[in-house]
Amino acid sequence: MKIIKLSSLGLFGVNAYIAVSDKGNGVLIDAPDGANEILRKLETENIKLKMILLTHGHCDHIASAVEIARKTGAQVYIHSADLKKLTNDRLNLTEYFSLPPTEAVEAAETVEDGQVLTLDEMDFEILHTPGHTSGSVCYILNDNMFCGDTLFSGSIGRTDMPDGDSLVMKDTLDMLREFDPKTDYRLLPGHGENSTISTERKSNPFLRG
Repeated sequence: MKIIKLSSLGLFGVNAYIAVSDKGNGVLIDAPDGANEILRKLETENIKLKMILLTHGHCDHIASAVEIARKTGAQVYIHSADLKKLTNDRLNLTEYFSLPPTEAVEAAETVEDGQVLTLDEMDFEILHTPGHTSGSVCYILNDNMFCGDTLFSGSIGRTDMPDGDSLVMKDTLDMLREFDPKTDYRLLPGHGENSTISTERKSNPFLRG
């Protein structure tokens, strides 16, 4: 297994990740604007994309989901609480940021907390981490945590936009502060640099408590 990071895609500088199994099958975590770059990487690495896992339903993380799914046949997944964002430009903040319409994702499957999605030797556990949005999740693959806009290096996702909730985010951060203390997860966030959970517990002012 290997993980490929595509950094700072689109207007909002979103990170996308491709987890590749030993058989060459791939899982894309988030689908920001930048379909050509993502598809080119899949082609050059000879990766057969099977799944698109969305950490949440904001427009900057779902912008290329339809195009990539159409061209690869990959199935899109998102937490049930964010499902409506995939077909509603008011809910996914396209209108909030006065952006061109986002192509609606009509055929997504929903995931829930504690569920596991499996592809070859890769098991992705869903950890519900609301606060940035009600349906924000982290995907855990071994000791890697794809944390979307829940947690960043030195910061956290905004809670002041529609469907954000600072009190709910506090509960999520309290959970992450105590979550699986025996594993030092590598954090793969939706924006910015990678980190580790131990680093953030020590230095992130939002996670120190």
